[in-house]
This record gives sequence, C-alpha cells and structure tokens, in this order.
Amino acid sequence: MFDFEALSSQIVEELTSLIDKHVIVTDKNGFIIASTDANRLNSYHEGAAISMRNQQEFHLTTEMSNQLRGVRPGIVMPIIVSGTPIGVLGITGKPTEVEKYAKLVRKVVELFITDSISREEKERGIREIEFFFFDLVTTNSPKEVIEDRARMINIDSSLYRRVAVIQTYQQLEVTDVEGLLKIQTIHPELKIIRWGMEKLVLLMPDIKKEKMIEGLNSLSIKIQKKIRQKLPIGIGNFNSFEHLKESFSQAETALLVSERQEKIVFEEDLKLELLYYSIREEVQEEFLKRTIEPLLKEDELMLSLETWLQRKNSLQDVADELHIHKNTLIYRLNKIQAILKLNLNDMNDLVIVYTAIRLYRKK
Repeated sequence: MFDFEALSSQIVEELTSLIDKHVIVTDKNGFIIASTDANRLNSYHEGAAISMRNQQEFHLTTEMSNQLRGVRPGIVMPIIVSGTPIGVLGITGKPTEVEKYAKLVRKVVELFITDSISREEKERGIREIEFFFFDLVTTNSPKEVIEDRARMINIDSSLYRRVAVIQTYQQLEVTDVEGLLKIQTIHPELKIIRWGMEKLVLLMPDIKKEKMIEGLNSLSIKIQKKIRQKLPIGIGNFNSFEHLKESFSQAETALLVSERQEKIVFEEDLKLELLYYSIREEVQEEFLKRTIEPLLKEDELMLSLETWLQRKNSLQDVADELHIHKNTLIYRLNKIQAILKLNLNDMNDLVIVYTAIRLYRKK
C-alpha cells in the first residue's frame, strides 16, 4: 500500500531545493503532514480541505488567510495521481507570484510520486518472488498450490526449468536487482532472487547452453564492477517447476566447484566432484587421515607426487617439469611410498592416492 505520508517529507525536501518558498503537504482531510515550517505540522489547513473537496487549485489572499483556519497567503492545489486526488500541495507567497510556477511544481510532485509508486511496486514484486522461491525450496507443497501461487505473482511456471546460483560475497539491494534485470541479456523473463546475504538465485527459462553461458558471463562482469572480484556460478539440471528445489541444490553443489575452478560450472558436467561434495565432512576428514595425511606437511613431496600423477608419461618429463634430476624424482617417489605405505604401481593404491589428493584440493 502506498504510504503518502512517509513520502511527503521527501516531497517538501525536494521542492525546497527548487524554489525559495515555504511549502506544505496535507492529507486528504486537510491536515498538514509535511512542511518547511515544523510548527505547522499536524495543524488543520482549511484552504487545503476546500481545494481537496473541489479538486481545484485555490488562490489564498491575505483576506482569506484572516478568515480561514490555518491558512497563509499562497496557492493550494490537489495532488492527483492516476486520476485520484491523494492530498494537497501548498506554496506560501503572493498568489500572483506563486502561480508563475505553481502548475510546474505540482507536475514535478505528481511525477515524483508516480515514480515512487512504480519503484515500490517493483520492489514489492521482487520481494514476493523471493518469498515464493524460499517456500518453493524449503517446503513440500502440492503442484497445484505451487502453480496457483505462481500465477498470483505473475510467474509462468511453464517457463522455468533450472536454477543458477551466483556467489556475490555481499548483499545486494533491491535496486541492484532491478538494475541487473534491466541490463541482463539471458532472457526477457529471467527472475533474479536474493538468497541469504551473499548469493543471487536465477530462475532460468529453457535456453541453449551456449546462450546461457554468454549471458551469465556478461551479467557476472556487470556485478563484478560493484563487487570487484570474480564471481563463482553454479547451474543445476533441468527439472519441472515444482521440483526446482532439486535444481537449486545441484546449483549449490556446482557453485562450490566453481569457486575452485574459477569458471561457470554445470552440475550435469560434474563427475568425481559430484562424489566429493556429497560425502559428509567427517567422512572426508577420516579418509584423508587414513591416506595422505602424513604427506600434507611435506610440500616438496606433495608437489612431486601431484606432478607425477598429472603427467605420468615418463619420469624424465616429470623431472624436467620439476627442474630436478630423474634420480631425485625416483628417490622422492620411493620416499612417498614408504611414508604412505603403498605401491604407486599398484592400480588400487594409485586410485586411492589420486582420490585423496583430489578430495584434499577441493577443500
């Protein structure tokens, strides 16, 4: 609901920067709700009441100010928005002087109010979508209930099939979301939702992967101008609208991988990472303890082992990459096997070590 009284002080403040006159704003009943003269607040202005009742501009002479309650010389005129009078604007001074710009001032006020109402409606729309999405992913409502509620806030549930999550590292304001919606090139019906203090959730219409990546990269660059750091982006799989909570959960998993890989990550492309991020933290810690923990403080040996696992084509190539002699590499690999009590030529041991390192590096 539009709060005219809350906005009236802003109106007076704006007008005093434009004209060198005392200004009042009254409600529909003629009571002053904002004024450049604080002593007039909450007092009754009979001239404003007459102007409101007749819905006409009313010139107040010195004689009238002596006859009407709470009146000073000047002009009062109804503020009309979308055909409805919502209050009265008053400007103090000689009517013949004030009338030169009175109509222009009223037009400025009405445009100011119209713009404020429009902003409020947009903000309310964004917040309604945020509340709706929160319920969508945290409750288990029937499909019919979800679709009915979506229609109430003008969401076409047939459009949205997957979710993307962007890590923003700081909370964005509603005005930021409005700005992003205006400049985004992903899809005209894209919905952007603030999630928690440091994330944006995007309800994605069904579009081609290449166009999605292009649009997300462009949007990310624009956000980075405010955040000033690279933003991880994770994307969930396709799903029906009522099951978008699953796509959201997948997008959050992909987001964790995106933080490590510094690129947009689709959950559908995850392989080993899918297992790593589904394992409970305490199980991961225990697995590392039983495998490569003795090696974690040996930076030189860890580097040699990881390089060997990555290349593993020839000892000489690995030694060259590490800038060491081949015999030094052999010595290090033997030392690693002794410390970990395993055989790097045994496929089972090799898989265990590789998995442990991948798991450790994702942390």
